[in-house]
Amino acid sequence: MWTGEFTKELETLYAQYAAEHYGAEPDGYDELNCNAMTYDQFVGFIKECLATGKEMPDVVP
Repeated sequence: MWTGEFTKELETLYAQYAAEHYGAEPDGYDELNCNAMTYDQFVGFIKECLATGKEMPDVVP
C-alpha cells in the first residue's frame, strides 16, 4: 500500500485506474507494495498502466 505523499494528481490517477480496471476501488491495493518506489515512479507506473491497459501486479518489488 502506498504510504507516501497522496496528492490530488495521485488521487485522480488512482480513481481513474480503479474505474477502468475494476469499476470500483479494489481491496487488492492493500497488497500492492509500492513503497519501494518514489512518488514520481509510482505516478509514472499508474500512468503507464492506464496508457497500456496493463493491470498493476499484486506485488511490486
